[in-house]
Amino acid sequence: MRRSLVALAVLAIIGITAAPAFATTAVTTAPAAPAPKVTINGLIDNVTSWTRNMSIVDLNVSRVGDKEWYARTRIRPDITAEVGTTKFVLGLEIDAVWGQTGAADNAAPLRSGASAGWDLNTDTTSIIEVKWAYTEFDMPWIPGARIRLGAQPFAETYKLATYANGDFPGFHWEWRPNPVIKANFTYVQVEEESTGPRDGFIRGEDYAFIMSVELSPMKGLDIRPIYSYFSADGITNGNARQGRGGQGNITSTAGAGNRGFNLQDHEGRHTIGVDMRWKIGPFNLDPTIFYQFGSRETSTLNAAGQRAARESQDRSAWFIDVRGGWQAGPLLVEGAGIYTTGNSARENIANGRRQLRYFEPLDTDTSFYAGWAEIWALGIDYFNIINSGAAGLNPGVAIGYDKYGLIRVGARASYAVTPAFSVRGAANVNWAAEMVDTNGIITAAGGIGGGDGHGDHRYLGTEVNLGLTYRFVPNVAFDLVGSYMFAGPALGSALSTPTFGVTRPNNSPQDIQAVTARVRYTF
Repeated sequence: MRRSLVALAVLAIIGITAAPAFATTAVTTAPAAPAPKVTINGLIDNVTSWTRNMSIVDLNVSRVGDKEWYARTRIRPDITAEVGTTKFVLGLEIDAVWGQTGAADNAAPLRSGASAGWDLNTDTTSIIEVKWAYTEFDMPWIPGARIRLGAQPFAETYKLATYANGDFPGFHWEWRPNPVIKANFTYVQVEEESTGPRDGFIRGEDYAFIMSVELSPMKGLDIRPIYSYFSADGITNGNARQGRGGQGNITSTAGAGNRGFNLQDHEGRHTIGVDMRWKIGPFNLDPTIFYQFGSRETSTLNAAGQRAARESQDRSAWFIDVRGGWQAGPLLVEGAGIYTTGNSARENIANGRRQLRYFEPLDTDTSFYAGWAEIWALGIDYFNIINSGAAGLNPGVAIGYDKYGLIRVGARASYAVTPAFSVRGAANVNWAAEMVDTNGIITAAGGIGGGDGHGDHRYLGTEVNLGLTYRFVPNVAFDLVGSYMFAGPALGSALSTPTFGVTRPNNSPQDIQAVTARVRYTF
């Protein structure tokens, strides 16, 4: 891990500063160790959904007759072993569809998001996923400091999934010297080069770090300035770089047969901004602003497969997300306004001289805007989202529509009729920040490519939702939500498979519907 200098430095500091503690232990009587404690908590979801034209697999919103009705179970237990303030957490996950969906119970193709499809007798092997496996402990020689090592969840922003969300391998360090300030440092090992091509592993040494300081200058106000750097060599993890504008994950135009030529291509991505939350009486306001800059190298090859040119492609992108709400007894009303910059249809981002103007998060775990929508974001069925089969078009992953950016206005409201029963509604209107070339061809790996270079439409669609929650027994809640999305013309595209040698535009997107029911048991 040649570039993991930050990780080595932290471990060295721990080792050096720990020496006095060991010396003290040698001459004093150690206090009795606290009794160990093991707890298990988590949730079990049983979900069933009916959808029409969600385009999870075919990526074609203009196709008529794309329907599904399925059911599944998710089990998410967390086992926590504690001794005093030190703890180890093992997070497990099982996602199984009711009924076999692949060649075998746990064989592809499986339903999107699932790791198995239970058939008769439900005996299924190799379906337990390890989500978390980390150790967390205080650093007694630095009062107020704590460190977490291993596979763990991100905790980088107040608002869900605006930059880094989900899970990662690495370490997280935090230090709270007083009640009004807290420092955070996270190191993420995205890919490990190991010995590189010598052992057949051609991926690069990809990593990221995130630094932030949380300030609480007054009651109800939290301000968190954030800086992050992401480094990638060649192809990288698809959560950190999505295929957009016809360009896949790899920064080089080298094909698989010329893979050695793209090992030199490098991306350095800086993200700086602030995340805030402010609550005063019944009102709350949560703004998030990020600016992203940096560069990535792109290469072209000649007919002989040799590197012909290398260019450095600059990046400059903005992301603004402002949400707020008002609580009046059992009534909660909230609103959201979101904007990300994008590239215009005429800008071919394969050209190294073109600036990248779309925002790319490090990892959203498909959770951006989750809880505010059921089609344009993950809802109570968190396996369903429009265009989930193409990361660059997946609104929970890309934070923007392909290279074109995003403008969104959203609202939601809930009313607790009784402590056990509540109703809710939500709506969102979506546009691309730049006109979409609807003559482009959609692919899962590259997003929208080709086309004629002319922007045709900006309006993506409007979604409305109505739902309820009923907590009918302790720790068990029943959720039911119905959703309808009026599709906009910007969702159109050309047919990915030409007919009679001609690629025809298919610019008649169909509306999308979904009905989902879920029973959740928490423990």
